[in-house]
Amino acid sequence: MSDVQAEVANRFVHARLRPAPPIALHGDAAWRADGNCPVLVTPQGATAFFSVYEPVGRTYRRHGTSDLRITDEVAPVLLLDDPDPHTGKWIEAVWPAPDGSLRGWYHAEERAPCSRPLFVPHIGEMISRDDGRSWRLEHELLRIAREEIDCSWRNGFFAGGYGDLCVVPARTGRTLYLFFTSYRQDPAAQGICVARLPVEEQPPAEWWTHAGWQPLGDGLPRPLWPAAREWQYADPDGFWGPAVHYNRTLDAHVMLLNRTAGGSADLVQEGIYVSINRQIDDPTAWTEPLCIVRGGAWYPQAVGLEQGCGDTEAESTARFFMAGFSAWTITFTVPTSPVINRPLHPTAADFALSFGAGKRCPW
Repeated sequence: MSDVQAEVANRFVHARLRPAPPIALHGDAAWRADGNCPVLVTPQGATAFFSVYEPVGRTYRRHGTSDLRITDEVAPVLLLDDPDPHTGKWIEAVWPAPDGSLRGWYHAEERAPCSRPLFVPHIGEMISRDDGRSWRLEHELLRIAREEIDCSWRNGFFAGGYGDLCVVPARTGRTLYLFFTSYRQDPAAQGICVARLPVEEQPPAEWWTHAGWQPLGDGLPRPLWPAAREWQYADPDGFWGPAVHYNRTLDAHVMLLNRTAGGSADLVQEGIYVSINRQIDDPTAWTEPLCIVRGGAWYPQAVGLEQGCGDTEAESTARFFMAGFSAWTITFTVPTSPVINRPLHPTAADFALSFGAGKRCPW
């Protein structure tokens, strides 16, 4: 079709990107969104959360119509009884619980005790009872031991840790899957990993290890795709920062991934990839990642605009975001044609045309 800007396919999935009216989830409140942006679409409209990293990581809330035209004022969320307000916290996943509350998961960054400015991320859970305006921290889920912090790392950001996450419910409604990035010292534990959390208090949380599903914290996490070059180097090569949604048309879960390679202590974006899984309880069932964007910006997401959708569920077609910006839709279908390799390659000129020449380009 003439309006298709990019098209890729392998034997597992077919993806097309088409132009769409530009949207920025963060509006004019930040130059870009930092981290995954939870979006909830309900009969009352759409609620979006986005985070910034300056002067310290924090999350903002916006509300608007279901087509993501934000009408309310941007407001920072309030963290109640935060034991460490000097440590930045990015809310990267939100799930509406059956009791009407919102469960949220955050990426936090503590400064590493190093001579260079490095951080150690960890992951925790929080809860909101006022539609995401304020949150109470519940507990930490994943944190590395202090003796694992390694100040010799040269990636420019981290000295170890866990972070850059998303959470998606299983179709059974009994389990939540937490996909996260492991920056452990052991190369066998570096990459995108998965844990499963109960909706109720039981059974206990588990994560996927080289010995299968084990209690969370036992052993080491097993990455879905191990890093090709480890995170301790200035030029790591690996996938990170997953964003997963259930695609109603495919009847499968779809993961969008960042990939860095060839950088120089800057986690340069080599591209954005897609993988699908029709059995989310089987971490080995994720398909080989397929490149859909060359270059681009961090934090790709597909956001469904239909009722009950958002960043964790969509029909065949969704809005495609990078760093909070969307100028495209993305359509996922079952492949019926041979391999297609025409990924999107956005430029600064493309960004200026969509969002204005005076704005800073995130790619």
